[in-house]
Amino acid sequence: MKTPVALIILPLLFFQAILFCVGCSSKPGESDLLLPVHFLSMPEDLVKIPPFTKNIEIHVKGPGRGIKQMADDNLSYNVDLYTDLSSDPAGDSGRIEPGLYSIPVIENRISLYPGIKITSISPSFIIIKLDKMVKKHFHVFVPYSGKPASGYIALPSESKPEEVELQGAASVIDSIKTVKTKPVDITGFKESFKREVPVNINKTSGIVSKPEIILVSVPIKEKTIIKSFKHIPVKIKNNSIKNIIITPPEMEIQVKGYANILKKKDIKKTFRIYIDLKGLGPGVYVRRAIINLPVGMILTNTKPEIFTVTIGK
Repeated sequence: MKTPVALIILPLLFFQAILFCVGCSSKPGESDLLLPVHFLSMPEDLVKIPPFTKNIEIHVKGPGRGIKQMADDNLSYNVDLYTDLSSDPAGDSGRIEPGLYSIPVIENRISLYPGIKITSISPSFIIIKLDKMVKKHFHVFVPYSGKPASGYIALPSESKPEEVELQGAASVIDSIKTVKTKPVDITGFKESFKREVPVNINKTSGIVSKPEIILVSVPIKEKTIIKSFKHIPVKIKNNSIKNIIITPPEMEIQVKGYANILKKKDIKKTFRIYIDLKGLGPGVYVRRAIINLPVGMILTNTKPEIFTVTIGK
């Protein structure tokens, strides 16, 4: 005798229904949930500044599945500033003045799943501090970090744009004296270069910079110095008489030029100092020395300026 198909299917359906109900059941549980605070309808001429409440924590009890679902849904708590701070919810921003406010948390605003109950809320008041929104222009200063290659210096940078507009709370903007970019690293550089550098502002203060990125041009030049050289012999030119005395026989010069060149060990050998005695016979003469320096050097001082030349017979 064959068993009717219906008698086979019905037990299977009943068993599946039991499994489904077991899956739907949830044991009672409790948990702490963190809800971010969102401030709605912020007036255009006001801005919130620290201290203000960023989150509230609720302790809930109820079906475990519902609690888990609430946690997964990332619920938040909304504060309607016009409703909570203005006597007339339809009023404009003029009804909300700068200041520190304490707003009670309203439990009914928190969306709960069936069977879930709130047993505690912390904190029970939302704290928000409002200040006037202002805009102000500042000149941008570009700091350097590190040092260029030996014998080179970094000159003051040029930035485009030269100014930025900062927007934020009046109390914060008014406390700002200078605006800087992030430091530009000039370590080891021998040539000028350009970099895009962000404005260095404290973003936690709510300040916004327009623009946020500055194009910085950093001029790198060879370092120039002034250096004195002593005991340089004064030579004679265009005279074959052997009995010639120059008093004093040496001189001191002061030269301006690139540091890397003037600091070379044998740089003095490149200086040419002489007195031209062309056409002079025996006698005593007062003459100036002719000083020839390598290209790029500038003579800034000499000692002495006048020499006594004695030409014997």
